Amino acid sequence: MSTIQNQTQQTGLFQNEYGYFTENGREYVITNPRTPRPWSNIISNGDYSFMVSQAGGGCSWRGNAGQNRITRLFQDVIKDSWGKFIYLRDRNSGKFWSAGWKPVMAEYEFYEVRHGIGYSVFTQQVDGIRSELTVFVAPDAPLEIMQLKVTNNSTTARELDATTYFEWAPGFAPDEHREFHKIFMNSEYKQDLNAIQLEKYLWSFPDEKGRSNNVSWPYTAFHAASETPSSFDADKESFVGMYGEESRPQAMIDKELAGNSGRFGDATASLRVAINLEAGASHTVVFTIGAAEQEKEDADALIQKYTTVEAAERTLQDVHAFWSELIDVEEIHTPDPAMNIMTNVWLKYQSISCRLWGKTAYYQTSAGYGYRDQLQDSQIFLTSKPELMRKQILMHASQQFQEGDVLHWWFTIRGGGPRTRCSDDLLWLPFIMDAYLKETQDYDILDEVTPFLDGGEATVYEHCKLAIEKTFLRFSPRGVPLMGEHDWNDGLSAIGYEWRGESFWVGEFLYLILGNFAPVAAKRGDQVFADKMVEVQGSLKAALNKYGWDGEWYLQATNDDGLKVGSKENEEGQIFLNPQMWAVISGVADQERGQQAMDSVSKHLLRDHGALLLYPAYTKVRRDIGYITRYAPGLRENGGVYTHAATWAVWAYTLIGQPEKAYEAYSKICPPNRSDDPNGYVGEPYVTPGNSDGPISPNYGRGGWTWYTGSSQWLQRMATNWILGVRAENEGLLVDPSIPKDWKEFTYRRAFRGATYNLHVDNAAGVARGIKEIKVDGKVIEGNILPDFRDGKEHEVKVIMG
Repeated sequence: MSTIQNQTQQTGLFQNEYGYFTENGREYVITNPRTPRPWSNIISNGDYSFMVSQAGGGCSWRGNAGQNRITRLFQDVIKDSWGKFIYLRDRNSGKFWSAGWKPVMAEYEFYEVRHGIGYSVFTQQVDGIRSELTVFVAPDAPLEIMQLKVTNNSTTARELDATTYFEWAPGFAPDEHREFHKIFMNSEYKQDLNAIQLEKYLWSFPDEKGRSNNVSWPYTAFHAASETPSSFDADKESFVGMYGEESRPQAMIDKELAGNSGRFGDATASLRVAINLEAGASHTVVFTIGAAEQEKEDADALIQKYTTVEAAERTLQDVHAFWSELIDVEEIHTPDPAMNIMTNVWLKYQSISCRLWGKTAYYQTSAGYGYRDQLQDSQIFLTSKPELMRKQILMHASQQFQEGDVLHWWFTIRGGGPRTRCSDDLLWLPFIMDAYLKETQDYDILDEVTPFLDGGEATVYEHCKLAIEKTFLRFSPRGVPLMGEHDWNDGLSAIGYEWRGESFWVGEFLYLILGNFAPVAAKRGDQVFADKMVEVQGSLKAALNKYGWDGEWYLQATNDDGLKVGSKENEEGQIFLNPQMWAVISGVADQERGQQAMDSVSKHLLRDHGALLLYPAYTKVRRDIGYITRYAPGLRENGGVYTHAATWAVWAYTLIGQPEKAYEAYSKICPPNRSDDPNGYVGEPYVTPGNSDGPISPNYGRGGWTWYTGSSQWLQRMATNWILGVRAENEGLLVDPSIPKDWKEFTYRRAFRGATYNLHVDNAAGVARGIKEIKVDGKVIEGNILPDFRDGKEHEVKVIMG
């Protein structure tokens, strides 16, 4: 690191050798681009998205990254060598570098990347030339903006140029068929727009008669500059040079770009803009990349509207306002800065921008919605925009068949997906409905009519009812729900394939749903079904405790041959996390068994970096259990910390009356707390990972599959609902903190049913649980459920613990 870098480096929260959080937690600042894995930002407006790493790698897409990619990226988290690059060049010396560290990887005097909410800023200084590249997506248009400000900090005038470069990859993203797909692309330089436009005469869908590969990509992609380029190129061969590389392309040797375009090359986009600067002077140029739907949008108009310096500044302010509406409605202040940062900012942003909207990150590209996945994720909207959760619920209801089963996942463009044989997918609709109704009391949603996939339609209430009734048909002779192809744990893919194996976890999950949905049925006058659910609940609880209790903990399952899974009798995989937690969460376990099950979690599963999904890991392949046993031992579901499930341990410990364990389970999976070992953890410390390696792995504690994981929403919900203890109930907002004893106070502001509640919790008594008094607007209330005002006003809530 150079002297200039050391002189200008700031300090912040959770600092390590690669970066830190700013004091307000809204930016993560990376000061060394050589991070152990790509530390990225996933930026989306719900339609158009891109990802960008700290080195400048990444790609763009619209709708989803599998069916409608715009720019090319070959998945490689080690090299991170693909992106949308801007080269800077001194035209007199011939020296060139890139505005992000990649691809040139030049020696720099200063380098910093600020990943923020809806934007990233790359600041670099090389040979006295400072560049500041700000990248973001317009909130209301299918395009991204690259705003480049160049400042001459040297003592002499400089003649420079800025050259963009990326590869097009319109439509499906089949990188192995590049040589085929490139011959259907046609690029054209439009001088009056300072832009390259691209069309593709192939989209890998059949036409209306089922003829394969017989439709055009229905978009016009574009790349434009805010001022007249000195030259352009739209062909990879002439830009990179035969046997050249992006780090030293032919284009940076040649005085000007080759000017190739048309149908007979390998479609790329490159614009070169001259920048002449006196000493101390600055100049800003704006580039845009986008894709306009030909029948609905005008590519030329989008270019003209957004590709100016003034438009870029205005749009960036719109980005800030756009994201503020989604994340600033709810805010906490506790003695735990990691919890504050993640709960207030990053978990909401990760859940929305990546998980729900972008649906893609460096470790996984997705072309669709998971039935249960994005239903769970949509809970992130409850405190800010519950109407968006409502929209998600209606979308998922329409992915059901008349029998009550659903698609396991489906493509977001043109639909279609596998009809699930999974035992829990269909049940997430009534489960999530409970959270939505408790938050909003919007019972009208139950009367909304949505279609079935195989014809006909039904109300949302009927969709929920069908899901439950379908599950009633999938019980073993012992009264335990059947596993099917798998339950929540996809890796248990061979346990119950023949519909004989049982899932005790599904039984617990169903038990909770029945208890929540029976009052909904009764409220609608469907008393027969309500009574049926109560009856099944009773027999289910008895069966789960009779056949599922293994002496110190609950079994996960039995397989098709009746063998126990998750039992002390097993050589490997003796105890699974989910059935212990959900026995408590659901109420299946009584106090004694619930305590014993969670004590077993504490003894066997709660480790340095969170609760393991199972223990001990499988070291031998078990064809009668599934592909979970084929993972390397300690990796992902096979004895690692699967973060999604590990969040639920917080919930269970709280319910069992162990606030200190709940906070421990939370803290171990809260990402900033891993900042002290970035080279061991390797993942970004500002978003949740899908998993961390378990103790049997040689990389114990290593994080993986960051960003695109369902754990982010749940971790946010664990902090607010269960540690801070403020959660929606039908009667109103319940307050029941479960906090570390040494917390003297915390505050929590959140919207609820049209009103805003400002809570100040005083814990001068130094207790972990218990409320002595609650005052609302200065008046003492009975109990711990706040009044349901619905008046559009702010209300002050003073809670005294004791």
